Amino acid sequence: MLYKLISDLIKALQEALKELDEFGESKPTVKKDPSVTSSVSVTSSVFVTPAVSVTSSVTSSVTSSVTSSVTSSVTSSVTSSVTSSVTSSVSTNNYTPWPRFKYLEGEFKGNLTKTRTMALSDDGTIHSLGYKSDVYIKTNTAEDSIERQDTGYKGFIGNVKASDGYTYFLPAYASSIARLGRKTGSISVDKKFRMSPQVRSGAEGTNGIIYMPSYTKTLQIYTYDTKTEEVSSFRPPKPKRFTMFNHIWGAASDKKGEVYMPPALGTSVAKIDKDGVFKYLDGPPVTSGVSGFSVKYVGATYVESVDKIFCLPRQGKKFLVINCSDDSYREVGLPKEYLSVANKNKNFHGYLGPDGWLYSAFWADTKCFRINPATLECQWKDYEYGFMGGKPTVKEGSGIMSLGTGYSTAAVVKGDSAYLGLAGTSRAIKLEFK
Repeated sequence: MLYKLISDLIKALQEALKELDEFGESKPTVKKDPSVTSSVSVTSSVFVTPAVSVTSSVTSSVTSSVTSSVTSSVTSSVTSSVTSSVTSSVSTNNYTPWPRFKYLEGEFKGNLTKTRTMALSDDGTIHSLGYKSDVYIKTNTAEDSIERQDTGYKGFIGNVKASDGYTYFLPAYASSIARLGRKTGSISVDKKFRMSPQVRSGAEGTNGIIYMPSYTKTLQIYTYDTKTEEVSSFRPPKPKRFTMFNHIWGAASDKKGEVYMPPALGTSVAKIDKDGVFKYLDGPPVTSGVSGFSVKYVGATYVESVDKIFCLPRQGKKFLVINCSDDSYREVGLPKEYLSVANKNKNFHGYLGPDGWLYSAFWADTKCFRINPATLECQWKDYEYGFMGGKPTVKEGSGIMSLGTGYSTAAVVKGDSAYLGLAGTSRAIKLEFK
């Protein structure tokens, strides 16, 4: 009897959470407090504690207290969460709904980061190659399903969608460069290096040259000429502001073909201009509010509408904005309310959503933050309930075994949806913007 009452109460709370999640998709009318920049946080007070409160309620009065507890928990807690959600995230003059969470069909189990690449071919298929394991996953965007292929590839990270009709897979632990023919959907792999160059990112500059900075103490820039298929490398000068570590994990090119690279462990922003000349930008030390071996920025995204490059933090507490028109830059702090509850490893690689906002990609956290590139407003939302997928916990719903493998990696946008790379979970994620 007691077990059934508790079970019924938990189900009621889960249904209320589902309604709350759907509520967030409609336009609310409560005005936003200008001092608040964080957004939706709907799970902790409602979902995590019901078993405790129900037990105490049942002990005192099984029938009436449980009924009262259901009413008060579902009504007051949900109402409180909805009110908090609305007042903390919404500017009623121009409200942008949060995308809906969806799991794709198909599973790929295992305690490993399956992929850190996402390349889209013209037929709507997403191709993902392995990171440290032999993996090749195809995502069917028409059916929203994933399927592991018989032949796998490993050692790749990140992609560059080049102007020659190919999308390139960059070598993190591989000594080869892989490429996808976007028109044919075919994958080819060419050995180009004697050993792994240890790159984590890249961007195409002028004349079809892809620049790939190394994730190493002594920075090395590797190049791949898409016209000749030749590789080369050079060691850039050290920054004037001394740092022991000059690792870079992010690169993006602007509309002029100039490549900007934020620091992962260093303190200087690097640039390669349209003539292929490397330099560090003048400006204050880039810290992202952290020090030591905390990784500041991973990835970089160019937003043409504002002619700026945005770099989102992995372990940092700020995001970096580079103005491509004058090479100035600034760091902007993430909301304190978000930082107080976010995992240290909060993001893998950001992306520009179909709605024009920049979004973080889930790494060791179910929380997502987004940035308006025009106003620099930052909001956040916890997708814990979505990750649960109808199961009692996130771990059961997602299949993740270790936070170190990540909930997702890179993302690619197709139409009104963003597909996120399969990391340590067994189920792949999609965010629907309409």
